Amino acid sequence: MLCTSIKGPSFEDICMQITKALKVCDIIELRLDCFANCDLESIRKIKSSFTIPMIFTLPKQTKDTRAKILELCSVRPEYLDIEDQVPESFLEEVSKLYPEIKIILSHHDFEKTPDNIDEIVANMKRFRATFYKIAFYANNSIDMVRFLLHAKNFPNDVISISMGPFGAPSRIMAPCVKSPITYSCIDETLQTAPGQLTSSELIHTYHHRILNKKTQLFGLIGDPVTSSISHITHNHVFQSVHKDAVYTKIRVNANELFDFLQYAKHLIRGLSVTMPLKEAVVPYIDYIDSSAKKIGAVNTLLFDSGKIFGFNTDGIGALNALKKTTSVEGKKVVVLGAGGAAKAIIFEACRRKGNVTILNRDKTKAQEVAKAFDCQGFGLDHMPICFDDGYDILINCTSIQMPIDPKFLLSHAVIMDIKTKPAQTEFLQIARTKGCQIVYGYEMFIEQALWQYAIWFNDDIDLKKARECLLYKCQKELYI
Repeated sequence: MLCTSIKGPSFEDICMQITKALKVCDIIELRLDCFANCDLESIRKIKSSFTIPMIFTLPKQTKDTRAKILELCSVRPEYLDIEDQVPESFLEEVSKLYPEIKIILSHHDFEKTPDNIDEIVANMKRFRATFYKIAFYANNSIDMVRFLLHAKNFPNDVISISMGPFGAPSRIMAPCVKSPITYSCIDETLQTAPGQLTSSELIHTYHHRILNKKTQLFGLIGDPVTSSISHITHNHVFQSVHKDAVYTKIRVNANELFDFLQYAKHLIRGLSVTMPLKEAVVPYIDYIDSSAKKIGAVNTLLFDSGKIFGFNTDGIGALNALKKTTSVEGKKVVVLGAGGAAKAIIFEACRRKGNVTILNRDKTKAQEVAKAFDCQGFGLDHMPICFDDGYDILINCTSIQMPIDPKFLLSHAVIMDIKTKPAQTEFLQIARTKGCQIVYGYEMFIEQALWQYAIWFNDDIDLKKARECLLYKCQKELYI
């Protein structure tokens, strides 16, 4: 069930928020502690005005609030959320006086995700309730994925919530680990818990209503991941080609990578890998594709039987996107940058018989990469010489909007920027004014994503349809 939490605070706010929630959710939670007026008559009026099932929640229950809860129970909500610290006698009293009200017994830790998760659940199970809600704060994505792995083995009556920004992906994947209720908000300004997503986003972006315990989990890992549109594009594709799968973004830094993967490989089917993890992830892979091994960077992970398989689709994606405009064979190709994505593009460009020159802010790294792929490497200060010698293709693989002086853009050349968002980078805008042919980063994004799909779904996917969906969604999201 998708639950929208209502926090008011005024009577008018409450009614307006419930009216909006009716369009998207199955049940609502009245956060009575957030209401400006929690008198019995107001609550009774709210309950009688709407037919949707309701949960009454009044956290931090004391002797005084327990008396208030008993009073509110006379309104007869469908569910009552009670903290697991209350005396057992109070639970028995509620059940005796109002047997028709279903109890949600809840346990919160707003500071951490503890190690004794199973023990906490077992202790809660000593009391009789309809649902048992456990909510822990995730201090990193390791906490989140570790908790989800536990939740996967919980009984169907356990509601699992990983709180905080790092815990947000757990709210998307909750139905996939059998959590019976997912809590959401009307909009981000009305969150009742850290990391809560909006009901609309869960339904329209992540297709919450069709997620289930058989749904395959995919995602993007990196730091940061906020600018990526992959959660929008990939979930649209999955639904369009009828794949029971969901994709979310997960922030992971290099120091957390090993521990994160040890849990993820037992829960997740596949991951995209972005900066700064493409090279850092390589030592933790059990089986690496021969091309990815030569590149020394990975942008795609597949988990199977507890093993980690690594691939790189960046180079193929970039060169396939470029191929629609020009081939690289026999052409002078200048690549700006020497990171994970750049190395993949350099490898593929060399494989397709392009004459590649690498320019990088760190000259030594450019030379190291050039030596590995039998091409030339220099510092960025070598750009005037490339300009004088002439080049056919210039590819920006740096994170800098304009890494070279615009005067070195040749009007007859094909100019590419691998950045997806924004699509109209300064680099490409200036190149267009000079009459250059340009290739957008989203075109590479589409091509590399298609290769990822083929890996994740073992070629059992309609790639033609997937391409159409990716193009539509990219152009819509990037205002092309």
